[in-house]
Amino acid sequence: MVINNVVINTVHRLVTDLRRDPAGLAQRAGIKLRLARLRLTNRLSRRSVTGSGTVVVNLTSFGHRINLVHYALETIAAGRIRPRRLILWLDDDAALAHPPATLRRLQRRGLEIRSCPDFGPHKKQFPYASSAPTLPLVAADDDVLYPRTWLAELLEAAARHPLEITGQRAHTITFDGDRVAPYSRWVAARGTAASFRTLCTGVSGIYYPLELLAALRAEGEAFLRVAPRADDLWVYSVAVRHGIRARQVGDRQAEYPAIPGSQRGTLYRQNVTEGGNDAQFAACVGERERERMLRDDRHDLGALPGVPLGQVASSNGA
Repeated sequence: MVINNVVINTVHRLVTDLRRDPAGLAQRAGIKLRLARLRLTNRLSRRSVTGSGTVVVNLTSFGHRINLVHYALETIAAGRIRPRRLILWLDDDAALAHPPATLRRLQRRGLEIRSCPDFGPHKKQFPYASSAPTLPLVAADDDVLYPRTWLAELLEAAARHPLEITGQRAHTITFDGDRVAPYSRWVAARGTAASFRTLCTGVSGIYYPLELLAALRAEGEAFLRVAPRADDLWVYSVAVRHGIRARQVGDRQAEYPAIPGSQRGTLYRQNVTEGGNDAQFAACVGERERERMLRDDRHDLGALPGVPLGQVASSNGA
């Protein structure tokens, strides 16, 4: 009788969900099926997670998400093109000493798990940029299920414009007169043109050329003071200062499903709904960077003269 009641209640919930949101139910079912396949792959596959792609893919993770990051890693490893190296950066001593079984299996297939200081979300870029890299970087998020074409699309777009930042998802920064508008009023990027007003967001993946990595290395760790929770804003400000524009891969933002249970909203809430992005952006971007954004001249190349961004922000009271 108890089993029958459980079955009846389960069927009732499914029917109710189907009536309320049939598309959402189908999407959730598809994600669950995909997760099951990824778990099976993680247990059984011996296929290398690396390949011939001429980039290094970096991720970072923390807390309970370390137990879920294998899903994102497996989707990258299943891509049509696989990266030359796949690195997971951690500052968790316990996880570094005793990684979950899911990550140990990925290590046997070529995943690198590397230690770094607690740079927050900047772990995706700064440790690698500081290592005198010889390959460009693609930064990915630990809570996303990427499609098979994800890296191939990024690399195909980057091959056409190898000196620019290329992202699957970007915002266009808007202005009130000659002042930058609040973050909440920036708009989704439309089109693929390069611009000093295009800011790529890491959730869907970003390609960083070697020139940008060198600029990040030169700017150092000032991000810890001015933008500790906003790596995308810091990288953008460094790019503008050094004359590196950004573009979106497609005409519209690419959106990929989140891994259930990853609680993606924590950083979003701090940065967006609580105004953290506006404060950190103001701390990152100096007057000369803002003027370059406003002009948005494709012939405006090269690094701006002067002190590093972090020192500019500090002198502005950040």
